[in-house]
Amino acid sequence: MGHGSRHRRPAPGRRHERTQDGRQVAPTTSPRRSGSRAAKFVGATVALSLGAGVTAVMAGAVDKGSAPTSLRVSADADTYVYQEYPGENRGAATKLTASNQAKLHTRSFVKFTVQGVPAGVTPKAHLLLSSDRNQPSAVELHAVADTGWNAMSFAVVAPQAGTVSAVFASEHGADGPALALDWSDTAGKPAPAPSSAAPTQPALPSMSPLPTSPSKPAPSSSSSTPAPAPGPGHPSTGGTLFGTSLWTGDGSNAAQALARESNAFGRPDIVRTYYTGMPAAWPGSAGVSGGPVAVSFKAAPKDVMSGRLDGQFANWFASAPKDRPIFWSYFHEPENDVESGSFTTADYRAAWVHLAGLADRANNPQLRSNLILMCWTLQPGSHRNWQDYFAGASVIDTIGWDCYNKSFSKGSYGDPASMLGTAVATSKAAGVNWAVAELGSKMASGDSGAGRAAWLTKIGSYARANGAAYITYFDSTVGGDFRLLDAASKNAWRQVIAG
Repeated sequence: MGHGSRHRRPAPGRRHERTQDGRQVAPTTSPRRSGSRAAKFVGATVALSLGAGVTAVMAGAVDKGSAPTSLRVSADADTYVYQEYPGENRGAATKLTASNQAKLHTRSFVKFTVQGVPAGVTPKAHLLLSSDRNQPSAVELHAVADTGWNAMSFAVVAPQAGTVSAVFASEHGADGPALALDWSDTAGKPAPAPSSAAPTQPALPSMSPLPTSPSKPAPSSSSSTPAPAPGPGHPSTGGTLFGTSLWTGDGSNAAQALARESNAFGRPDIVRTYYTGMPAAWPGSAGVSGGPVAVSFKAAPKDVMSGRLDGQFANWFASAPKDRPIFWSYFHEPENDVESGSFTTADYRAAWVHLAGLADRANNPQLRSNLILMCWTLQPGSHRNWQDYFAGASVIDTIGWDCYNKSFSKGSYGDPASMLGTAVATSKAAGVNWAVAELGSKMASGDSGAGRAAWLTKIGSYARANGAAYITYFDSTVGGDFRLLDAASKNAWRQVIAG
């Protein structure tokens, strides 16, 4: 729903984690709010075993008598490529993806030059990758014999159909790819003889790490390993943020709306705000709470792609706070606008890619791109394909779904799993986090508030158990009266926020 006016809705019928070796990884940030609970967003790191293939990157070996018995090396270079867009160079991307979806096939490449390993030993090696999002159960690591680069590299691919893995690239900072080597238990021992058995290779399309390179990388070895663990909102982190929208349709301003919501529900973990056009300079309504925010703005895709708005957007991203998560959304709920002919889904995706590039240049890890779609779009009756609006996991961090209880007219409230289960599964399969940008329900007929209160409590439990990034209740009269005015509902949502 847009701020001040409701989108036309079709009628019914139409990040502390532990690595696999037990090592604890500190969260990238722990923004705090009023109260006792901290909202933690974790960059979880896991190790992918390289096995014998690590010998492909050994260089500058030193004498065995050297004191160190381990080494950590950052990547010299990394990139990813789209099979569907072979002419694009993505070496400056802050994320690397490995996708194996119907319309999205990507492969990541990571290059290392290693110096300082004693001659004659074969160290144990792990490729360390960090992520802030849900991951598939496995990815594969291949040694690449010929990439057109000046050093050897590894390819990260997704072997499972319908999955995508997204991890931080070197451009993201210190949590980019790294190679961890250890030879403490091989000191003084001869290196094992290489195996003559040729590994079985999965049938994957050939993709080159550099579009201009005439050679195609041929995977020479692989190991199927668990992918990075889920990041923000993973059930063990307690990281789900709960809050409300800041409705100003009653004539209040953003600060007054925040005071009203805080008086009713306590200080929210996160607020949902809307700009009907371009985002206002910070702080604006997006910064009024001083805490996490889910904020959306609008501009026609053709205007975004023209580049004439680049300066305004670049300044807004560059001046955004760096002490809180900012879930920013371009043109929330675009579905009806597409169907009315305002723009195409291709234009919409292209605008997202353009804006995400501008956001990446701000080098602010708190900027989290947040596609917002209707839950209705996931229903067969909508005759829509949600992927038409999805620019890929390398562009989108989180999908926020706008979900409303449609059972109120029948005197009931939808089961959380029935309402949100498809949205959760869809987001996780896409390799991104999930959220509910608008949650709402009118009072069901015959209910004094106790029924809605119980439903809100169940929603909170379901969201935490399934790792939602955030949920904001649409406390507004836009499109109907969804406000939580009765004492039972009000107290229930207050308790959900308090955790």
